[in-house]
Amino acid sequence: MKLLSSLLLAAGAVSLAAPGQAAAPGISQSGQYSIGITGFVPVICRTSVDASMVTPASGTVQLGTLRNFCNSPNGYRVYADYSPSLSGASMIVDGQSVTLQPDGSTIIARADRASIDQHSLALDLADGQIASGSISFRIQPL
Repeated sequence: MKLLSSLLLAAGAVSLAAPGQAAAPGISQSGQYSIGITGFVPVICRTSVDASMVTPASGTVQLGTLRNFCNSPNGYRVYADYSPSLSGASMIVDGQSVTLQPDGSTIIARADRASIDQHSLALDLADGQIASGSISFRIQPL
C-alpha cells in the first residue's frame, strides 16, 4: 500500500512538472498553426515559328524566329519534320548549320532544363535547288 501511494505521488508530481498541455498536430502552443500544401504541375511544351508560308528561292530562305517554351525539368528537344524533297538542305539555327536527314525528321534545338528561348531560323537549300515542300516543328519533353 505504501508503494502504491508513493507511485501515485510520483506520477502526480511528474504531471504537475510538465509544462502546458500537449498540442494537437499542426498547432503550436503559441496559438499559431501551419498548413502543408502539395500540388501537381503538368509538363507543358510549345514551339512556334514566325513564318507560316515562305516562297521557295535559291540559296537561304529566312524563316524568322523559333520560339520555345517547356517547363520539363529534364529539358526538351525540338524537331523539324519535313517533306522528302527538302532532305539534304540545311536548317540554320542561330548561325549553326544542321543538315536535314533523309528520314524526314531532324533535331534542330535542345535544352537540358526547363526554359523559354528563341532562335533565328533559316533554310539553306542544297546546291541552290528550289524545292517546294513543308516543314513543321514539334517539341518533345525529356
